[in-house]
Amino acid sequence: MKLGGLLIVGSLLVPQAAGAGGLFLPGSGATSSSRAGAAVASTDDGEALSVNPAGLAKTNGWTITISTAFVRYFMEFTRRGTYDDAPDLTAAYEGQPYQTVENDPKPPLGIGKFQPIPVVAVVSDLMGKVCGLRIAAGLYAPTGYPFRDMSQGYQFPSVANGLDPNAVAPPPTRYDVLKQESKLLLPTIAASYRILPELDVGARFTAGNLETKSQVAVWGTPVNVTESVAQDSLFTAEVSDGFIPAFGIGATYRPTPNIEVGAVYNSPFIIRAKGTAQSIKGPGVSRNTSLGPIPDDMVSCATGGTFEKQKACISLELPQNATIGGRYKFLGPNDTLKGDIEVNINWENWGASCEHNADGSLKDPDCTSPQQYKVVIDSGLYNNDAAGNPQDFAQPLEKNFLNYGLQDTFSFRLGGSWHFPLGEGIAPNEVIVRGGIAYDTRAAKEGWLRANLDGAARTTLAVGGAYKAKKWQLNAGFGVVLEGTNENPGAAANGSDCNPTAAAGTAGCAGTGVDRPLDQRQGPDPTNPLIQPAFQTENPYNQGAFKSHYILLMLGFSTSF
Repeated sequence: MKLGGLLIVGSLLVPQAAGAGGLFLPGSGATSSSRAGAAVASTDDGEALSVNPAGLAKTNGWTITISTAFVRYFMEFTRRGTYDDAPDLTAAYEGQPYQTVENDPKPPLGIGKFQPIPVVAVVSDLMGKVCGLRIAAGLYAPTGYPFRDMSQGYQFPSVANGLDPNAVAPPPTRYDVLKQESKLLLPTIAASYRILPELDVGARFTAGNLETKSQVAVWGTPVNVTESVAQDSLFTAEVSDGFIPAFGIGATYRPTPNIEVGAVYNSPFIIRAKGTAQSIKGPGVSRNTSLGPIPDDMVSCATGGTFEKQKACISLELPQNATIGGRYKFLGPNDTLKGDIEVNINWENWGASCEHNADGSLKDPDCTSPQQYKVVIDSGLYNNDAAGNPQDFAQPLEKNFLNYGLQDTFSFRLGGSWHFPLGEGIAPNEVIVRGGIAYDTRAAKEGWLRANLDGAARTTLAVGGAYKAKKWQLNAGFGVVLEGTNENPGAAANGSDCNPTAAAGTAGCAGTGVDRPLDQRQGPDPTNPLIQPAFQTENPYNQGAFKSHYILLMLGFSTSF
């Protein structure tokens, strides 16, 4: 069936403004990333476009910045328990422990498995025609890694190829993600103004664009608690949003020559993505019905769907966030900068949520939030004729949402630099060394860590350096983001692992024989597109351990004239 796959596609859309904590890495470009993101007060070149637009006021003449962080994400998941003995299967893996699944991505624009995350900006002081004003244009992308390939060589057993008892075992992450990739670019214009010699303000407007596609398994029958691959459907979806408006405002204030304070606020990103979705039935899914487009007078996304691909749309929100920081500058003769140290605190509103009715539907159909992704597919059930061909439209699929179990995050960043002059004079060339450390609190609530997004707490360690000449600067750096091994506990009410069966009185994880309400569940369940969210069978699939870390390589160049 189709709905669940697009729910998973929603997980790809969480890229946020660079510099965010929680689900994404601190920093944007080579300089700020080398300081572990501690740059809201110190940013002073084109990277200010994404870090704090008030920092553009520190540039002179024309400034061009091209900066990139190359990101590699390592992640593996080990689910506790064993493969169920499904009554409709005879497979060698039944009863065996779940295998460890390792992310083996293939970024389409990557260098090997490293994905470049760019910042490109052009800044101008308009040749001084408006004293104190700077304008800028460019683009950047969030510092994250939205690529997954957790298929492990698994081949879906469709109706056409049937069931192979010696087939590769399905990865235990298949209801979370099999494959996904996403691209979010944020073309941006910005301006800053020096109100007073000690006070700069800035603002930016972003018109982002997104493309994403995903592949996932969903339940093709209502209660597939044995997780039989014969009762699955393979779902593939592609959606995009060509205009995602957002804004940011920032300021820097220098009460003394040695002290500088910076702050920035970023608005939410509201994404309303549209595209297509298609599915392949497992060999055990009913052949009496098919999925196809709903009548034009019932569509919510777009007309023009076919039996091969239906129209789809999702709505979600990337949260508002804010950062404040203080910087102390070590000054030499003539107030030349010898070095600095900076502390930043960041907050992100991932815990914001929409209100729901008793049946699990949204009270406000237009509400968006970081926690719930609203999903609509203009698809419905058709009764088949004797030959198995779609004949009569029966009913539309349910409108649905995916709960991600997120909470607000905070991050604490400490970074700095030291300058080593090369020679004498008023402004000699310099070698600059940088470093930083950051800690981000966990975005996923207890039991809600999952494979298709990274909600773990993390510690970032970064070092870097630069060669600075009079008119240009070359930056480089290296970082590692440590997350360790994190466990999702058992989802049962007593803390044990929960693995419901089809037997009467064994449903749910509370020990009462019934499924718990959605807001009391501890972890995600496989998606069932035929029923309303409130009636989704409780069957958590992420009980186990996630082991993960990142490697960062940074390179950047900036010139002014």
